[in-house]
Amino acid sequence: MSNKKVKKLIERAIEAIEAEIDAVRQKPAQDVLFEGVRREDHPPGAFYYEFDSKNTSLRFAEVIRAEMEGYDDEFELYPVEVSDEKAVLHFPHNFGDMLSKVSLEWENDFVLRKLRTELQKLLDYEDDTPRERMGRLFYPDSYKHHEDDDQTRVLDDSKLNEAQHESLIKSLQNKVLYVWGPPGTGKTSTLGFIMANYLIKRKRVLFAANTNRAVDVGLSSALEALTSIEKEHLEEKVTRYGELALDSERLEQVLFDRHIEEKSSQQEQKAAGLSNLLGKYQKLQKEIDNLMDEGETVPEELDEEIHQLGERVDKHGGEAALEEKVDRLMTVNERIELERMQLVATTLAKVCTSDLFDGQEFDAVVIDEASMANLPYLMALAAKAKDHIVVVGDPMQLPPIALTDNTDARKFLEEDIFTYVSKAQSTEGLFSWHDKNRPLTTFFDTQYRLNKDLAEVLSSVFYEGRLKTADSDADSITTPSGKNRDSSPTVNVIDSQKYGPELSQKDEGRGFSPVNEVHTIILIRILKRLVLKNHVPMDEIGIIVPFRSTVYDIRGELYDEGYGDIEVGTIHTFQGREKKVIIFDTVMSGEGSYRNRRHYSVRPFDEEKNGLAVPRLLNVAFSRSKDRLVILADMDHINKVYGQKFLGELLHRFCEQET
Repeated sequence: MSNKKVKKLIERAIEAIEAEIDAVRQKPAQDVLFEGVRREDHPPGAFYYEFDSKNTSLRFAEVIRAEMEGYDDEFELYPVEVSDEKAVLHFPHNFGDMLSKVSLEWENDFVLRKLRTELQKLLDYEDDTPRERMGRLFYPDSYKHHEDDDQTRVLDDSKLNEAQHESLIKSLQNKVLYVWGPPGTGKTSTLGFIMANYLIKRKRVLFAANTNRAVDVGLSSALEALTSIEKEHLEEKVTRYGELALDSERLEQVLFDRHIEEKSSQQEQKAAGLSNLLGKYQKLQKEIDNLMDEGETVPEELDEEIHQLGERVDKHGGEAALEEKVDRLMTVNERIELERMQLVATTLAKVCTSDLFDGQEFDAVVIDEASMANLPYLMALAAKAKDHIVVVGDPMQLPPIALTDNTDARKFLEEDIFTYVSKAQSTEGLFSWHDKNRPLTTFFDTQYRLNKDLAEVLSSVFYEGRLKTADSDADSITTPSGKNRDSSPTVNVIDSQKYGPELSQKDEGRGFSPVNEVHTIILIRILKRLVLKNHVPMDEIGIIVPFRSTVYDIRGELYDEGYGDIEVGTIHTFQGREKKVIIFDTVMSGEGSYRNRRHYSVRPFDEEKNGLAVPRLLNVAFSRSKDRLVILADMDHINKVYGQKFLGELLHRFCEQET
């Protein structure tokens, strides 16, 4: 791996990011928020409204353009607080106590611009070291980047399976490690032990993931690992940088902002004490000077007091030095405080956008959901890894996404690290790469979460049958309907064909916006049965659809029906998450009248248009359920368009299981 080769890779990344920035500016991000509540705590002349929202990209919006029904003019909003669950926006006027619906649009290029700057720095560095670190990740060598060591010792809870234990050992032996973990295979718990063992070895660690939620889950796992191996004392060197997504007291304890607040309070108290000392000394000195100016004798007790105070001031280097010390104590140097931490957990975006990470290095960099991260992000993080980099993900789940129409840039930005390194174009190619590079890779082959009937189909279609289900006491596990898992399939395909579904499109000028009214009616019926008859809590139901516009439509219908607590999102929304019941609505049917109905494929479902991304999307969509998966599809349309493709194959396999 040559420095010239890595430089060319960085140049390609910069060109791709610039194309993406142009696309983002031409195609602004959009969202629709419902039921905004006006908050009482706001500055004079400002009006804050709080919405339920999982669109974390709002936090990077510099200006948001908004529209509301009943108002002709577009107006501007500004983000105030954005978490993984809520968004607080600054409105220019008081629109009342409640806002039913607000349509938003903004340019989401802030992070991209910061990322471009980071890449340019890597390209311009005179020192080759950061680029050499990048080369380990993008051009791995089994001979150079893996070293067998029989003396490698690790601590764990003795519950790891063979593949998980193998990855733990390799994380200490390798310069680079690729961990391939399908859904439910224990990636997160293993990650926790990897980070815990780095800490035990006194290595400084950066842990990063795409989303705040993924960061919180991974960091929680690391803290639990420290507890299980009785190394809780190391927790004082752990910090969470950024915004929490999980409601966790333990994570609150290690939140960097909390640490800074406590440090600031301590320093302010110390500064107050020193300031008081300096004030007393200067006041007494002035009093003595006045006595001497008037020719009076300085009382002995006064002389003794000034002497004692003077000794204390001298210990700090004198008056001038003490004044400087008081000034320094009034502010906390956040960069120094972050550098003192041994494990820093944050998002990929924060690493690129926060100046605190500029120039920082770590002994080990661990990246979760790495298969979702675009390659430029991974370049920036790999350059910070002195000894080890561990990337964890599933190349058969969601790839990175891009908006640009530039073919080369889009191909580069939508390629994940596993397929880039392996040069694979198929599942077979990925496994062939894994088999040939075992020193640098680990495949987690046992899943513990999915129902067996679902897991068997996913394993055969997406993982060459290599993914097996762990033995469990199936008799004690029941589905939402109260039936035993083994007594009936936990995947149900509802064929909408007999109800005469028909696709139409909204003419909104915002791309493909399909509407399937029959599917929406069926969907509401399914939800009512789940909630009213099967007593499934609304927050344990998730609805996945392949189109962003359909998300907004269904959300609006659910609010009208009183089911607003049911989460609706695209496949990307549910990556890394799970619900008791998942309903996947394919939405698509024939378009037009019955006799002239037109059937056509769409990018999310057609591998001829979207390549390996299609099975990844479907794998994620179908692996989010804990108890039951319901698929709503027009099988006549599916057979006509996707009969020999992944979607058709999956649905037919599930239908066969039901019979």
